[in-house]
Amino acid sequence: MGARLRLDDWENRLDCYIEEMRHKPFRWGDNDCLALASGAIIAQTGTDLFGDWFGTYRTEWGRLLNYKKQLKRINCCDIIEAVDQRMQRSDVWLPSRGSIVGRSDGLGSSVMSIAFGVVVSDKIAFLGYDGLLFEPVKHSDIFWGV
Repeated sequence: MGARLRLDDWENRLDCYIEEMRHKPFRWGDNDCLALASGAIIAQTGTDLFGDWFGTYRTEWGRLLNYKKQLKRINCCDIIEAVDQRMQRSDVWLPSRGSIVGRSDGLGSSVMSIAFGVVVSDKIAFLGYDGLLFEPVKHSDIFWGV
């Protein structure tokens, strides 16, 4: 898990990515929460950390099968452990802009029981069914630095 350098224009690239995703609806295998986080990482660093996690699934059931297969492949018990293998966790209350967030509440799908988002200001962008939702930070959120 080496340090990734952000691109010189990462802030502009992240802004453009968030704007592009603002009204894009949720769709399994195309635009789900892991894809949102992965795209935010790519926008900031040019590196695709989670490309190997995406399969040809188009349903929640397909995503669940793919998720279990990927966890077994990398010998992890859950998605948090899997992300910890690839990113450095930040133990902060106010995460920096561009950080990836994991939240295990009502926003999470039944597949992973966690929703991924990206810090855009004092708010976190999460993917809703009709586009992005902007939520305040919660004390139970998990953060990874980009």
